[in-house]
Amino acid sequence: MNDLMVKMDNVVKSFDGNVVVKNINMDIKKGEFLTLLGPSGCGKTTTLRMIAGFEQPTDGDVLIDGKKVSGVPPHKRDVNTVFQSYALFPHMNVYDNVAFGLKMKKKGKEDIKRHVMEALKLVQLEDFVERKPDQLSGGQKQRVAIARALVNSPKVLLLDEPLGALDLKLRKQMQVELKHLQQQLGITFIYVTHDQEEALTMSDRIAVMNNGIIEQLGTPDEIYERPASRFVADFIGETNLFEGNVVEINDSHAFLDFSGHKIPVVQTKPLSLNSKVAMAIRPERVKLHKEPNGKGFVIPGKIVEHIYVGSIIKTVVAFPDGNQFTINDAPEVAHSFAVGQDVFVNWEPDKAVVISYE
Repeated sequence: MNDLMVKMDNVVKSFDGNVVVKNINMDIKKGEFLTLLGPSGCGKTTTLRMIAGFEQPTDGDVLIDGKKVSGVPPHKRDVNTVFQSYALFPHMNVYDNVAFGLKMKKKGKEDIKRHVMEALKLVQLEDFVERKPDQLSGGQKQRVAIARALVNSPKVLLLDEPLGALDLKLRKQMQVELKHLQQQLGITFIYVTHDQEEALTMSDRIAVMNNGIIEQLGTPDEIYERPASRFVADFIGETNLFEGNVVEINDSHAFLDFSGHKIPVVQTKPLSLNSKVAMAIRPERVKLHKEPNGKGFVIPGKIVEHIYVGSIIKTVVAFPDGNQFTINDAPEVAHSFAVGQDVFVNWEPDKAVVISYE
């Protein structure tokens, strides 16, 4: 319990009888960067607001550093929140924006100055103290908002899609800066986003949410390589999904029927003969061949499209039954195959994941 900073214990939240967060149980460690990831309306921001104190659970408990905080107002919790909108005071300069919370706490003038300058140095804005928000770029405004949150030395920093208003290049830069800042300070960060790449880049662990529940909670590697549900497999990155019946089982593998071929899969859970399962295989794990390679299974197909996306080319292969796969390859590999060419596809069985069962 000592290494836990935030605990959500059977937390439920309803609005007018509509349950938007359903029995969430989650332990967040001290000094952890945890991301709540999911599509719009999945309950991630409501979950964050319950930790912040802006919303109260309909049922269950939220604990911060071992203490129940139900009924405790936001300003009396050891948390601060950074919003996408920045929420800066337009009539105040950078210094006064950052100092505002400390002034409300009646801190001494020298104490305020020391803490404000320390916070601004952390976000590399110590030379911008006299500027007003309308004299700052989007990235600079976001840094001010972060400094204002950090100046109060919170135990938990909550970030609600804080980079959503920035352009792509700046957003990627800020992702790295935020992660480095969190590591430097050792503060627990709880981050909300719908951006899968952002979550994979920044997080120690990710809670993937869908329809008010946590579908999977794990490290970026676990979430990406071993998705626990069809939703997670489909939502995180790109994946090829197909369903098939189990047609054979031996000591090490089960075999699925796909497009008239027996495809081996590793049994992470016991499978039963004739059951219907779904399987996921990432595009970068699939290999193209001009001839059957003589190693394990191969599936014949035809290349229908190349899609250039810079460092890789996405090759779309159609199979005789109408199913399609996407394969990601380096341009020099993909360019050796032509649109309309007959090809053969395979992958290592342990790179595919059986993700649902009937």
